Amino acid sequence: MENFYNSGKNNKYRRECIIRGSSEIIITENGEAVLYKDSDNSKFMTSNIFAARITEYVPQLHSFFVDIGDGSRRALLSADECSQTTKVSSIRDEKLRVGDYCLVQITTAPRGKKGAQVTTKARLVGVYTVLLPGETDVQVNISGKIRDSEMRTRLAMIGESIYSDARSTKYSLIFRTESANAATKDIVGDYENLCKLWEEILEKFYKFVSTGNVGLIYSRNPLYSEILKYPLSLYSMICADTVEVLDDIKLNFPEFDTILHFIPKRIFETKSVDKVLASSLGRKVYLKSGADIVIEKTEALTVIDVNSGKSSKSYSEINFEAATEIMRQLRLRDIGGIIVCDFIEPDNKKDRLALVDFMRELALIDPSKPEIPGISQLGLIEISRKRS
Repeated sequence: MENFYNSGKNNKYRRECIIRGSSEIIITENGEAVLYKDSDNSKFMTSNIFAARITEYVPQLHSFFVDIGDGSRRALLSADECSQTTKVSSIRDEKLRVGDYCLVQITTAPRGKKGAQVTTKARLVGVYTVLLPGETDVQVNISGKIRDSEMRTRLAMIGESIYSDARSTKYSLIFRTESANAATKDIVGDYENLCKLWEEILEKFYKFVSTGNVGLIYSRNPLYSEILKYPLSLYSMICADTVEVLDDIKLNFPEFDTILHFIPKRIFETKSVDKVLASSLGRKVYLKSGADIVIEKTEALTVIDVNSGKSSKSYSEINFEAATEIMRQLRLRDIGGIIVCDFIEPDNKKDRLALVDFMRELALIDPSKPEIPGISQLGLIEISRKRS
């Protein structure tokens, strides 16, 4: 089966990245925004790594509260992780307990009075590989989006060569989609750089523990995390309104050298994305046909309702148009958890099944890999999506 990211099916997406200032980023596909983030550069952002101390076990949550230096907000760590070999120590099979220090990575950023959710299974994301230093079983994994058998065989052989090198530290890794057509030396170099970074993180952690402190050990430029959600080879343009940002991107991603562009003033207006907040992030989103979708977020789930509005199109056409916009909105707003979609009742079962298949195809380009199990007994389409 051909690799989706190298197929003609995916070539129709012209992806651009537009950066305003040092923290505001919009990624577009064919001119339509599919991601918007304005990071406050908080040290408690997703993927940042901390030296933490376990302070309390909460049986009703089957979790531990851990202190990561976030004032009164304590982070939450699943007790299931603490029952495994997760303690950063030279002692094997030592479980984490209240009072222990551990390395944690934020998986869900804190909100309001609620602290962050963290994991002891850190992931370091590179251009071609992802390092999984917290995994006890060292193994090579290959992105499921790489479906070409020859490519997978080649990457498996590169993984074997990495592990056969007696000089290298052995950590589990994932070959990202971007590695499919990359040179072997670039892939190996990326892995070695991540290994070196992890060793530096460990060294900082031990210094924190020796002084009885908790706090931030490693943070990454939030722009990079957003850019790396998609294969680098699929970007047609990266533009920014500050030279410093462009120089930093060029230093970290030399591959982008030929597609970097400097737009000094009104960059969002110049790239026609200045109205994205007003037109695309409201409660009601209007479709080109005159129909609309209404997005309601609750504590438990997100409900999306499709309305025909002033559209003269058939119900089936409206549903397919709405499905395209819904899948875009999930990425644009980074909606996670359970999403329930109430489409206009299709005329027949064949149309309902075709709609589900269409949404599953759109889900393939979402880095968060949403799952669409099908249609419920009430005729609703349910989506499960991890917040990225």
